[in-house]
Amino acid sequence: MKKILTLIISLFIISTLFLIVGCEKDDDNNIPDTPPITTTTITTSNDIDFSMRFGVGAHIYPSTYNNVQQLYTATREVDKLGYVWLRHPGNGIAWYEIQPTRDTWNFEKLDAVIDNNKHPWLMALYGMVGNVYPYDGFDKDYARTLGDKANVIDYIISHSLDLTDPQQKEDAELFIKTVVNRYKDTIKYWEIGGNEGLPAPEKFDYIYNTYIWIKEADPTAQVLITANCGDGDWAFYDNMDALDSIFAKGATDSFDIANFHYYGYIDGDDFEEMLEQRYDEYKAKLDKYGINKPIWVTETGTCSESDSVISPGGTELRQAQDIVKRFAIFSAKGAEKVFWYSYGNQGQGDLFKGCNLVEGNTKKPGYYNLKLMVDKFGHFSTATKLSGDNVWIIKFVNPDKSSVYVAWAKTPETVDLSAYLGKSSAFATHIIEDRGTYTHDTETIDTTSVTLTESPVFLE
Repeated sequence: MKKILTLIISLFIISTLFLIVGCEKDDDNNIPDTPPITTTTITTSNDIDFSMRFGVGAHIYPSTYNNVQQLYTATREVDKLGYVWLRHPGNGIAWYEIQPTRDTWNFEKLDAVIDNNKHPWLMALYGMVGNVYPYDGFDKDYARTLGDKANVIDYIISHSLDLTDPQQKEDAELFIKTVVNRYKDTIKYWEIGGNEGLPAPEKFDYIYNTYIWIKEADPTAQVLITANCGDGDWAFYDNMDALDSIFAKGATDSFDIANFHYYGYIDGDDFEEMLEQRYDEYKAKLDKYGINKPIWVTETGTCSESDSVISPGGTELRQAQDIVKRFAIFSAKGAEKVFWYSYGNQGQGDLFKGCNLVEGNTKKPGYYNLKLMVDKFGHFSTATKLSGDNVWIIKFVNPDKSSVYVAWAKTPETVDLSAYLGKSSAFATHIIEDRGTYTHDTETIDTTSVTLTESPVFLE
């Protein structure tokens, strides 16, 4: 239950917004000055720890259409993973669902997701799959009947927000400010949502304006730009070109944190190098425009199904290995946060089916390996790549100065790791590889002769 004082203040703010938005409109030909960029580093808020490095996204809840008690129960289940970042809880929080009509608001389910939840959130505004304008012909019930994800996205894109329309701009401003005001004591990180990527021409307008509206509602909020998507390399490069165009128009000051998605095919012997290369290419785009901001990888993942479009030839073993490699490599490259997509199960026909870590009530091996990383170095201070040819070694240093090394080899190799670890023996923790196994095997090993395989091992 929200405190009475907080409720009164919130109602006052929302009521004031109705008056302000209704009476004061920007001249569409006179773009207002962007508020100064805030550089606030948020560590805790209301007992929420924002320093955690890792997160999961999507399908966290079976559905936000479920009743409130089911949502609370689902939250307690997610807690078992550790207080990782959560990104987008599931269906039911898009603009057209929160504000069904201009005069009605429906926060019950989202309140149930956010209230009594100690996880840090990265919440996508507008909704996860697009910046849809919910009025003037958009049919949410029809959108729900579109089983194929591509069809849903196409329908949403065809009803995208157009900020050159004064009414749409007014509606969007009210929506953004109302949502941010409601949750600003709990949610401090907002993503300018729209998962269909950057190429759509209206992206600059809604990135630019949404950033301003978020900052006006909460000057301490941290805003992430719409992610550069990379389901495959072709999509990544299409989005890189669009990102360049958006920066050239002046969007370099319209976000506080840069973010991108990258999956990439898992076949071939250059998997690790491709992850590094895509990170470097993204950072080079920021450097081109003199942008020095944190980088988050807000989606990465390997699907466990062999017929996956995202990860052809995938298996649960490969997924169990890759969750460690992806998080370790991106962290060592400099990513401030890394999110796995997805936590829960996707429906039939979803492009990312099989990327999930949890399937109903069953947890895949990758789930337990993510938990291992959370427990071992979830709040790491530094991550450094020490070796990266056939043998890969990444060193994590925790705030208490303890070190954890993650090591693997593309092809099996016996190596002397004593110089890296500075000692002749180490405590080794092996990843879980098989469904139905719940405990990580451990042993003390001689660091002068360590046989490494494709399965990462944790050394302390």
